[in-house]
Amino acid sequence: MTVNQGRIARAMESLAPRQQRFLRLLALFFHVNHPSLPGYVSDCTPAGVSGYEPDAAVISTAKRLAREFTYASNPERRQPIHSVFLMGSLGTLAHTDQSDMDVWVCHGPQLTEAERKALKRKCQRLEMWAASQGFEAHCFLIDTQRFAQGEHEVQLCTENGGTTQHHLLLDEFYRTAIWLAGRTPLWWYVPACEEFRYAEFTRATRDQPLMGSDEVVDLGHLARIPSNEFLGAGLWQLFKGIESPHKSVLKLLLIEVYASEHPHVNCLSLDFKRAVHANPLNLDELDPYVGVYRRIERYLIGVGDLQRLERVRRSLYLQVNRKLTGPTVHVGRQWQRQLLERLTVEWGWDQCTRAALDNRSHWDAEQVSHERLAVARELSVSYRFLRQFALGEKVRTTALG
Repeated sequence: MTVNQGRIARAMESLAPRQQRFLRLLALFFHVNHPSLPGYVSDCTPAGVSGYEPDAAVISTAKRLAREFTYASNPERRQPIHSVFLMGSLGTLAHTDQSDMDVWVCHGPQLTEAERKALKRKCQRLEMWAASQGFEAHCFLIDTQRFAQGEHEVQLCTENGGTTQHHLLLDEFYRTAIWLAGRTPLWWYVPACEEFRYAEFTRATRDQPLMGSDEVVDLGHLARIPSNEFLGAGLWQLFKGIESPHKSVLKLLLIEVYASEHPHVNCLSLDFKRAVHANPLNLDELDPYVGVYRRIERYLIGVGDLQRLERVRRSLYLQVNRKLTGPTVHVGRQWQRQLLERLTVEWGWDQCTRAALDNRSHWDAEQVSHERLAVARELSVSYRFLRQFALGEKVRTTALG
């Protein structure tokens, strides 16, 4: 929770005032049905976040948004919404002005089809309201029981390619999620060394009077990542590379790292959990994108490919898009710049190297073309690796069959 609060503070620093208001009120939007609040559908729409009570600051913010709003605490209120999370790049080193908000609204399996449709309409209206405020938000409904079994009907993240990459999506969720309200993930109560005994361990935990069933939400574990997820995830990152090439370089290479470790994949979310459980809590080193970079760095140094490592560093720098040189260096988001500065010092970059990248808006056509070709080559190298891996797995499976 300490790390979570730090991530929220960093996210708030990175957001415009209207986005900050949206973030403060998100849990309240799903906790009550009030006709003067954004997202309202009807009084019959499922509402009530497990264990949530808005504080005075949230109620005050809601009143400034809608004068007619009043709140009355009701301990007997039905609470079908288990948890509300943000996931993705928000509050991370890679958060930019163009980053959207991915909101996971986790609910129990007891909702009727009519209730689920009404809640979905509420999500859509909140997305429309966010758009009217000048930013992009996506609300995804998660049936916690079905999700834990690997079932979901739609894409659950703007960075994920759909329903065929369940474990890779869950890995990204656990290492990037910001908890806003409701139940906390049961996964956090399971030591990383017990991940392969997740079902047994959590069953024993439930049998002990350590926590109530209404205090945790179970979204599943990451004891293994099936090999058939890697190629599909690679194809998706190639597609995403059209609009966000530098982020795709990082994500595609991480998938390559995972494939190289198969079948004993030590996913980043488990590293993250170990670090949090171990203390001390260094927000910079626990940053999800720093974690991605560190894992890729170890992999490329291990295989002796320092040229690709330099490309990864350039991609991370360009993705963060925080100039370290020039007149705007001291404007906003100082924690991002300070963290990026520490990384570039670690890499041995001098002022000229930083300035050359910071000046990219003034590059000539030849420089732009060279950069695009270098990124395209990097994406193709990772994808060819994953394709060969998939072919090898197919041959191995056929031989075993």
